[in-house]
Amino acid sequence: MSETVWARLAEPFPPEAIQWRIETLSKDKRRALVVPYVDARAVLERLDRVVGPEGWFDAYEVLSTAPPAVKCRLTVLGITKEDVGEGDSLKAAFSDALKRAAVKFGVGRDLYRLEKRWVAYDPETGRFTPPSLPEERKPEPQELIDRLVERLKDAGLGMEAARIITRYGGYGKTPEETRRLYGELRNLLKQAHG
Repeated sequence: MSETVWARLAEPFPPEAIQWRIETLSKDKRRALVVPYVDARAVLERLDRVVGPEGWFDAYEVLSTAPPAVKCRLTVLGITKEDVGEGDSLKAAFSDALKRAAVKFGVGRDLYRLEKRWVAYDPETGRFTPPSLPEERKPEPQELIDRLVERLKDAGLGMEAARIITRYGGYGKTPEETRRLYGELRNLLKQAHG
């Protein structure tokens, strides 16, 4: 599997795709500890979009019906990974198993970086207000390039850095271009300090 495919599978989900579920309630039932998740359909759409419907397949094995537990064997571009899911029903266990197997390909892994959060909970309605997500950050390579450009500007090399970035059309169209861009900017900084 190429780095490009991996990066596309592992892209963070947009905020509107992220949902929250209650993990536990406080003793007084006025606060809920919620965790982020995405629906299994979002995982299926990601797989279809990145590798196409013909680029992946899944197989399941019911391990237990009480409590429900299912193993998913997910194959993406000829590579197979598997994991076990649980739930209140077999349907939930199937979904959980798919999502857990997909995480091994990077899908939804960014959700693990979002922290569980305590929110106000209304015990009469069973409702809570989902937490707001942190502002969307640029991918790490872009942040590194931005910091490097700031250092180049401080060294009086802003115009030279801008020419290099323009040649790549921004941050580069592929991870390989992004690496080459970073390398050229780094070499420019080394020459300035050399």
